[in-house]
Amino acid sequence: MSVIKLLQRSELFADLQPEQIEQIAALSREVVYNAGDIIIKENEPSDEMYIIRDGMVEVLVSQGVVPDVPGPPQLSTLVRLGQGQVFGEIALVDRGARSATVRCALDGTVLALIPRQAFWSLCDSDNEIGHVVMRNIAADLSFKLRHRNLQARLTGEPA
Repeated sequence: MSVIKLLQRSELFADLQPEQIEQIAALSREVVYNAGDIIIKENEPSDEMYIIRDGMVEVLVSQGVVPDVPGPPQLSTLVRLGQGQVFGEIALVDRGARSATVRCALDGTVLALIPRQAFWSLCDSDNEIGHVVMRNIAADLSFKLRHRNLQARLTGEPA
């Protein structure tokens, strides 16, 4: 599926005009990964977002260091993402550390990578793109925080 069609279907880019979607698609470059490849690592700096064109990835979070077990922290699969889904979008907001590791789950997974700086340069020339995308990111984050807080209340865990 083309990057334009994927962007049109993504809630992150909802309410943008077709020409604006085309401009964002023009910023992207295709990258291909195989099963087991690490695409982004938790706690590393972020500078781009990804849209899955074909294939699947796993979003993993560390469970910390396990006492008496040598080696790196254990990773736990949080979610699997497939065609049309986006990850790393918070890199468009800031250059903070990645909140999770993303590992390729299928050979030949094709991603569209959008660099943060190129996206911000586009937003400087068309402020509406930045406004709409940031509004959509805020709505998504709000939904995730409400869900997490509700889940924490139901399980008695800290939010």
